This record gives sequence, structure tokens and C-alpha cells, in this order.
Amino acid sequence: MKETLLSNNEKSFVQKAIMESIRVDGRRMDEFRKLRINFGSEWGLVHVTLGQTRAVARVTCEVVQPKATRPNEGTLFVNVELGPMAAPHFDGGRQSDECVQLNRILERALKDSGCLDLESLCLVAEEKVWNLRIDVNVLNHEGNVIDCCSIAALTALAHFKRPDITVDGENVIVHTMEEKEPIKVTLYHYPICVSYAIFNKGAVAIADPTNLEERVAEAKIVFGLNSYGELCGLHLGGITLTSANLLLRTSKKASERARLVVEMIKAAILKDGQDRENGVPVGFTESIERNEITVHAQDRICVRLKRFKLKLDGEDHTNSDNESDVSDGEEKNETDTTAVEPTADQMAVEEPDETEKVVDVGDNGAVLVPNVEENQWLTEEELQKVAKAEGKKRQKTSIKSKKKLKRETGTWNEEPLEIIDDSDEETVVLTSADL
Repeated sequence: MKETLLSNNEKSFVQKAIMESIRVDGRRMDEFRKLRINFGSEWGLVHVTLGQTRAVARVTCEVVQPKATRPNEGTLFVNVELGPMAAPHFDGGRQSDECVQLNRILERALKDSGCLDLESLCLVAEEKVWNLRIDVNVLNHEGNVIDCCSIAALTALAHFKRPDITVDGENVIVHTMEEKEPIKVTLYHYPICVSYAIFNKGAVAIADPTNLEERVAEAKIVFGLNSYGELCGLHLGGITLTSANLLLRTSKKASERARLVVEMIKAAILKDGQDRENGVPVGFTESIERNEITVHAQDRICVRLKRFKLKLDGEDHTNSDNESDVSDGEEKNETDTTAVEPTADQMAVEEPDETEKVVDVGDNGAVLVPNVEENQWLTEEELQKVAKAEGKKRQKTSIKSKKKLKRETGTWNEEPLEIIDDSDEETVVLTSADL
């Protein structure tokens, strides 16, 4: 299946928007999409989400013979797969040009930069070494796949632990996870890829381009940087030249971005290790949010729901329909005009209904969902009972208001109070003595 072609109107719209410093998704020119890192139940299994772009990376190991030129070093192999799951125009039978380019960029960033200690992977010199394989599968292609795949591959490599071994002469015994604690691999530094799209003949650069912006862009720059600001790789592609000033400005911003991402990766790995030690359930089913649609909508419109208690006269006040028994000394009137009105801050956030409940989603967020446990369908008899109860409640409210009015004006003995109940068709006369 071929990729859908872009019309001239779409291209001109994106280009004019970039010229006015406006992006289609509402971000700033140097703003990156939100990054989420989730770990699986196994060591070295990572799911990374960069905006709508998703990638899963997994690290595996096996014992092989070393290379003749490097008899005392292990090996590292990186493989990236772009199939029909990522986008319909990718063919699952063979590698596309974009897939080959992804593999080469990641190999230069991870292997050629020397971030992994290959000598620590040696078991027996010139005979047996560890071979680490990083498999990255792109689940959804929505632009800037290079950054997402590089973060996923590096995080999986830093999170991976190889089995412990015992060397007995020429025999090598590989222990399971239950027999001995696995060993982490040694990383000298953490290289990250940061991409920029170039517009307006090399004069404008935007960070973290989407799929639409990548297809319209004139060129693309990919920096391979670590947290120390060292350049581990550089890729330039496109049909336009980039000025030296733009290259220096983008490289400075890319180094700051790499430092922040490395800190985020280390914090996520540390938290996952603490959860495993404390016995907290880990895995994709435990870490990924239940409702991803709600999470993305929450990121766009920035809605946050909060719970609060309305305080009146220094006391907590909660509205409930069960407060029907009220004494003569302390009467509560729902229609009392002298009640204290809530402030503007209190009126900004409303208390959720009883038929709804608040479900926490993401960080500092919540969503109102209907309470499906309660039966919302009533029969005719139940509807009549509800209407009758509401009528009695309104009559009781009117009685309380009249009693309060007479108590304030002191006109208790002027005339009796008549209450007529239409449901029972009886007339009751109350005198001042009865009251």
C-alpha cells in the first residue's frame, strides 16, 4: 500500500503556519511532546510513548563466540522494525529505506559512541562472550520515530540485567534468575537522539516534528548527544543547506533536551527498581493508564477536577437529601435567602453528583464517570412514590419557612395555619396552642 500523497494546500498551509511561528498541534517552535516510559515485567522490556508515536524495545542475550578482531569483547546488535502496525504504507516482508536509516542512526549512536562496556561481556577470552540484541518495534508512526526508538533502546539497555554465570574450567554455567541475582550491564554514558525539521531554506528549525511536518520539511537534523553535551552522532538529510548559526543554536537546545531525557530515564529506572523491591506489581498492565483517550484529551485541554468541602461558619457542610429530621431549635432551610453564598473560587469547582464518581487518571488528574452500579430505570409505581415524596418535602419546606417567619414577626396567635394535603384529601387546623 502506497503512502497517501499530500496536497498542495496542505503543504502551503503548514509552511505558512511555520513562517508565522505557529504549529498545527499548538506547540511552540522548540517545544517537545510529552514523554512516557513504562516497563514490562521482564528486565529490558520498555514501552515508550512520545506524543502519539509509540515504540517497544526488548533486550535479549546469548552466549556466542567473539569476533577474531575483538577476542576479549562482547557484541551488540540493534534491530528496528517498521511494519504495517506502525503505518499502512510499510511492508512487513522487507525493510524500507526509512527502516534502514533508523538502524544506521541507532548503531552510530549506541555502538560507535562506545556507551556500553563490551569487555565486561567477555566470559572466556577468545571462546565465549555475551551477545546483546536490542529489538525495537514501532507500534505507531506519528513523526519523530528516531527520537522515540533511541529513547526506547537506551532505556531498555540501561534497565536490562544479564544472568550470572559460573566458569568451571572450559564449562560455563548460566544461572537462572531464581538461583542468582542478575547483573546489570555497564554504561559509560547515555546517548540520546534529538531531531529537528528545517523550513524556509534553512532559516527555521522546529523541534520534535510530527509526521505531517516531516513530510513537508525541506531537511532534517538528528543530533546524537549524551548528558555531558558530547556529540555522539550527527545526521543531515534533505534538499536545503543549513546555516552555521542555526546549527549551533539547535545543538545547544538539543544538548539541554538530552540532559533532561537522561534524568527522566534514570528516575524511571530507579522507581521501577524500588517498586520491584517493595513487591509492588509491575508490568504494562499496571503502569499504562486504563484510558489513553482520556489521558490525551487531558493533555490537550488541561482539565483538572478537584474535590473540596464547602465550609460555612467554620464548619464542614455537605449537601445531602437525607437531612429531613430537623429540631425546632436548629432548623435548616434549603430555600433560606440568608444562607452564606459560596465564593467565586468555590463556585469554580462543583461537587460531583451522587450518581457519578471520580476516577484518578494520570498525574494530578481525574475524570467523572457515571455510577453504573445504581439502577437508573424506574417503574411507574416507583416514579409515583418519588413524585409523592417530593411533594411532601416541598410542603414540609413551606411549613418551616412559615414557622420561621411567624417566630421572627411574633404573630403566632393571630390566625390558625391550615395545611391541605391533596393526596389524603383531609384538612388539618393547627392553632397556636398545638404549635
